[in-house]
Amino acid sequence: MTDCSNSLENFDFHKIFENWDDGVLITDSQGFVLMHNQAYLRLTFLPFESLVGMNMRELIRKKYATNIASLRVLEDRQPVSMTHSNEKGTIVVSSNPVFDTHGSIAVVVTFVRELTEIVRLREELMQAKEIEEMYFKYNQKEYSTTHNVPIAVSKMMNHTLVLAANIAQVAANVLLTGESGVGKDVIANYIHKQSSRKEAPFIAVNCAALPENLLESELFGYDSGAFTGAARAGKSGLFEAAQGGTLFLDEIGDISQSFQAALLRVLETKEIKRIGAVKPIKIDVQIIAATNRDLEEMLKAGEFRSDLFYRLNIFRIKIPPLRDRREDIIPLGMYFMNLFNNQYHRQKRLSHEVLRQLTKYDWPGNIRELRNVIERMVVMSNGDYLSVSELPESLRNDFELHPSVIVTGIMPINYAIEETEKQILTNALRTYVSTRKIGHILGIDHSTVVRKLKKYRLN
Repeated sequence: MTDCSNSLENFDFHKIFENWDDGVLITDSQGFVLMHNQAYLRLTFLPFESLVGMNMRELIRKKYATNIASLRVLEDRQPVSMTHSNEKGTIVVSSNPVFDTHGSIAVVVTFVRELTEIVRLREELMQAKEIEEMYFKYNQKEYSTTHNVPIAVSKMMNHTLVLAANIAQVAANVLLTGESGVGKDVIANYIHKQSSRKEAPFIAVNCAALPENLLESELFGYDSGAFTGAARAGKSGLFEAAQGGTLFLDEIGDISQSFQAALLRVLETKEIKRIGAVKPIKIDVQIIAATNRDLEEMLKAGEFRSDLFYRLNIFRIKIPPLRDRREDIIPLGMYFMNLFNNQYHRQKRLSHEVLRQLTKYDWPGNIRELRNVIERMVVMSNGDYLSVSELPESLRNDFELHPSVIVTGIMPINYAIEETEKQILTNALRTYVSTRKIGHILGIDHSTVVRKLKKYRLN
C-alpha cells in the first residue's frame, strides 16, 4: 500500500496553485509571504515578479494597498472577505486563518477571485433561466390557442402592435410596408382580429403569385360563359368571399397598371363586377394591402397610380426588419422550434451557442428565413440539442475558426502577434460568454484567456 503522507510531503503544491484560475497567497503569522501563484499577482495588478519573503505591510507602506485581508485576519483571528475595485476590474479577496495545535495562527491562506467572471457566470445562469422560461411561454400549442398577439418583445415591435390595434378600431384601408418576410401577413391578421370584423372572414391573396387574368377572376369572380373553360354556374370572387370582413392584398406593388385601375374603381364605388356580368355587386370589405417595394419611387417612375396609392395609404404601418429588433429573435426561434417539434414529433432544444449565433445574424430573409432555418434544423438534427454545426453556412461564417492569416504589409512581429490575438479573442467573445469555453475552443488555459482579455481591455 502506498504511503500517502510521504507522497504528499514530497509533492510540490506550488505546481497545483500555479494551475488554479484563482489567486492564492500564503503568509505566516507575522505577515511575511511564504508562497503565492502568478494568478495572485495578475488579479491584484501588483508589479512584482515575486512577493516571497516580503511582508504584506510593505504593500501598504509603498501605497499599493490601503487594506489587506491577510493582515486583518492576524488582528481579528477570524476569516475576512473584502472587495477591491479599480479601473482595471473588481476582485473578491477571502483570507482564512489556519491554527496550530496551541491555538495560534500558523499561516493565513488568501484566495483572490475575479468578480467580473462571477458576474458573467451569474448572467449566464440568468440567461439560461430566461431561455428555459421561453421554452414554456412560447410552446406552440399553448401560445397559439391562448394568445391572439404576435410575438413581440422589442419596444419597436410592441409599438407596431399598439399602432395596429388602434388602426383596427376603424374600417379604413391600411397599407403595410416592410421587407420581404417581416410578417406583414401576421400583422394584417392581427388587425382583423382586433377589429369589429373579427367574426367575418379574413381572406388573403398574393397578387404577385397570379397572372393578371387569373387574379381578376379570382378577386372579382365570373358569370356563366364569361370565358372558355368557365364553370357553367359561374363563380364568386374573393371580394364576395370576404364580405363583411377583411381582404388582404399582399404584394400590391406587383400588379399591372390596368389592374390598378380596376382595383381603384372598386375602392371608389364599393362595388365589383364579375367578369361577364352586367349588374354590379355591393361589397363591404376592409382592404389591407402590403408591399415590400418602395411605392413612392414607383410613383415617380410612373409604375404605380397615385390615386390608387392615396386610396390605399389612408393608414400606413411600416414593419421593422428582424435585424432592428433582435430581442424578438430568440422568442421567435423558441416558438418555431416548439411548432416544428409538435409537427414532426421531436423534442429538440436550442443550445446556448446557437441562440447567441441567431441573434448575431442580420436575417436578410427576416422571420421567414428564421422559420425555415429552425424547421430544417429540427428535421435534420440527430442530437437532442441543435448545435452550431447544424446551422446553415451563412450563419456559421462568423462562428467558425479560420486558421489562415493573410499579411499584406510589414510590421513588427510582436505587434502583429498582439493584433492577431486581439482579433481572435474579439471574434470568440462575439460567440461565447464563458472564458472557459473560449479557452477550450482556442486551445489555451482559461487563466491565459482571462489575462489576455485584461491585457487588450476586452469585455
